Amino acid sequence: MLIGTFEHNLDGKNRVFIPAKFRDDLGESFVYTYHSSKYPSIQLYSKHGFEDALSEALEEAKDRTEKRNIRAEFMMGAGEASYDSQGRVILSQIVTRQAGIEKQCIFVGFGDYVEVMSPENYNKYLESITLNNTLDEEAIESEKKILRSYKAEGKLLDYKGE
Repeated sequence: MLIGTFEHNLDGKNRVFIPAKFRDDLGESFVYTYHSSKYPSIQLYSKHGFEDALSEALEEAKDRTEKRNIRAEFMMGAGEASYDSQGRVILSQIVTRQAGIEKQCIFVGFGDYVEVMSPENYNKYLESITLNNTLDEEAIESEKKILRSYKAEGKLLDYKGE
């Protein structure tokens, strides 16, 4: 399973050391692709994992246009990488530039794939998670407050919460 967070640097030849913990699960060679989102990153997949992720995404597509866009998202900038004797791979300059990675890379294992982000995008991602969790907690507290008032008013007879 691809889990953990690691930091490494790109060298002048656009090579980066892949954490040993990830190399076994990714295989001797793997697929990388640019992922455009609110927090751009490079995704690393085992070959089989890439095929599975693409198939799953295509199954969820509603029409031909959406399928074409999904294929483009997965294939544009995609490449295959193999390790050198020191466990490094070369990532396309187009992909690293698109992901905003200049020197430092943050590797984050997401179970069945790895995301490689710039430190700036990693921090933005962490902030968004914290904000979303805070909003969820506030919403839950608000719902509890409403339920307590309903219970106090006798409008909710079976409520067993606080």
